[in-house]
Amino acid sequence: MASHVGHPGRSAFHAATHGTGTAGTRLGHAAASVHAGAAGAGLAHTNHAAFAGRGTFAANRHFAAAGAFHPFLGHGWHWHNHLGWVGPLFWPYAYGDFFYYALWPDDYYDVDPFWAYGYPDIYEGIFSPYVYDDYVQGPGAPARMAALTQSMAQSCDDEAAEVTGWPIDQIKAAVQPDSQQSALLDDLGNAVVKASDVIKSHCPTSVSFTPTGRLDTMQERLQGLVQSVSIVSEPLGKFYDSLSDEQKARFNSITPTTEKRTASNAPAANAETPKTDCDASAMAWPSEQIDQAVQPNDAQRAKLDVLKSAAANGADIIKAACPSETPSTPPARLAAVGKHLEAMLQAVDAIRPPLHDFYNSLSDDQKARFNTMGKQLFAQNQQIQQ
Repeated sequence: MASHVGHPGRSAFHAATHGTGTAGTRLGHAAASVHAGAAGAGLAHTNHAAFAGRGTFAANRHFAAAGAFHPFLGHGWHWHNHLGWVGPLFWPYAYGDFFYYALWPDDYYDVDPFWAYGYPDIYEGIFSPYVYDDYVQGPGAPARMAALTQSMAQSCDDEAAEVTGWPIDQIKAAVQPDSQQSALLDDLGNAVVKASDVIKSHCPTSVSFTPTGRLDTMQERLQGLVQSVSIVSEPLGKFYDSLSDEQKARFNSITPTTEKRTASNAPAANAETPKTDCDASAMAWPSEQIDQAVQPNDAQRAKLDVLKSAAANGADIIKAACPSETPSTPPARLAAVGKHLEAMLQAVDAIRPPLHDFYNSLSDDQKARFNTMGKQLFAQNQQIQQ
């Protein structure tokens, strides 16, 4: 059986896939509308009010509670609360996840843990648990599909708005920059907005029904995320390096916005190390299930072996990019984020060609069976947890 291995907390997977426990509850809370007027910001330092406190940050990630994404609630792989794939959308609000992690690694992490993203998300891209029959058949199918694609676009706008409000004013008040440092801080604010535009330009605009299409979508998404980190890393590093030791200490001591703390929005314990989450998320390749579902011939089996090897190599690439400890400064944390995203992109780049090669070798009937494997695999995983 294909199952989660390498971590004692199997109940977390059970809770996530059943839509219960921490992950299911978090995804199921009512969403809050928090982005009015933020999406069209021109420069970061003109839009400080859009900065998301922890409660707002968490509410943003409850978007599947209602609307077009609600049918996907409670399905899929949501290890340690990470959103992963929500229907056709990979890693909603990723931009906020890693930029807020760079500033405050402990205050937001448990809401949507950055280091939990990795090979299992590629696995789910290949073997998706979601089905879209209701979006292609029946009298209401066109309207449902239109609502879904419109919601995908809205989610992308909301994601960009969450980060264009980086706390530039708060940073300025804490470090009290001189004129040269103020110019560098403005450069950082503008870079954050530029990166936001890059994120939006790489957002998916249609639903992918095939494993090859989903990995293509994932590649496009990761390319945008990698590019956005690159855009912000240099100005963040230049600004930070310009600070005195006293100013750096003040910068490192900045705390998130003071929303009223409640049991639901108070920070929970972070992962012991980034590697704790990276190493916890290993999933076995479903060789037996593929054989039973697809019944490949010898030529197809050879291609499948190449795909299996590429998937294992991809998992190793991602794990190798995880730091053993949380970096101590914002520039170092953002650099670690960039390395992890680059590793995920490298893994997807390595897996895509053999996946396309294998998938294109299948007959239409074999493709149809392969396409539905994900739902069966996740159902089997649920049974294992019971």
